[in-house]
Amino acid sequence: MISRLRTANITLPTHTPAEWLMLGSFGVFCFVFPFATFLMSFDLMPWGMEWMSSLLLAMLGLACGAWMMVNFGRTGLVLSLSILVLGIAMEYVGVLTGVPFGAYRYTRVLVPELPGGVPLAIGFAWLLIVVGGLFTARWVLNYVKEKPGSLWSALLLGAVLAVGLDLLLEPVAYHVKNYWEWLAPVSEGYYGVPWSNFATWLIAALGLNWLVSRVASGAKLAWAWLPVWLYGMNVFMFGVVNMMHGFMLPGAIMAVLLAVLCSAYAQRRRAAS
Repeated sequence: MISRLRTANITLPTHTPAEWLMLGSFGVFCFVFPFATFLMSFDLMPWGMEWMSSLLLAMLGLACGAWMMVNFGRTGLVLSLSILVLGIAMEYVGVLTGVPFGAYRYTRVLVPELPGGVPLAIGFAWLLIVVGGLFTARWVLNYVKEKPGSLWSALLLGAVLAVGLDLLLEPVAYHVKNYWEWLAPVSEGYYGVPWSNFATWLIAALGLNWLVSRVASGAKLAWAWLPVWLYGMNVFMFGVVNMMHGFMLPGAIMAVLLAVLCSAYAQRRRAAS
């Protein structure tokens, strides 16, 4: 078969190991995506299959981490590991002290659980939210390194997009899937989630965005669409699941975020034509 392809002058695609990891992880997520959306929307997750949630988060984090390696090499690997480790470290502080997110605890649904009660899958979630938010913001703004003010616009919008995704994720993780429990009364905050959680996410995402942009500021990105698709697909999935469980405010947030992405796509199409 390969000899026939060579005879026909057809070149087989070649990718680096990082690209194969990125595309493989993204492919697994794309395969699971419709089933996960449907099953979570109607509470039909089969008994004993909750580990699939951890696998899904792992695929998302691996796709983002591998994408960083594809574009920034060893620097991308170090940055990805830094986001994962710093995210888990902040979660440890949060679980032990209730600061800065607010008082909460994990319920052992997500696996594996690291010593101290924080699941490894949460580190992968940090990778998705930070990398997805930042590089989606750069795509929306058509980021140009040399343009005055472009960097800080991307950092700020990336942090806002990170918080936007967390606003969709929290009600599902808390009320629908029971990944963790907030210890404040449900009547307080945002569906029982303290506002301090979102303020912390905004500050943490802004700081991590600055770190990533400071160290890995290449203007030309390979596979630039991938973090945008990961971000948009998760916005859609968690937005739909929220609405199917009667959480209408997250549904409105989903609509706003998707409108921003669609508007940016339309502008880029007009500019290219």
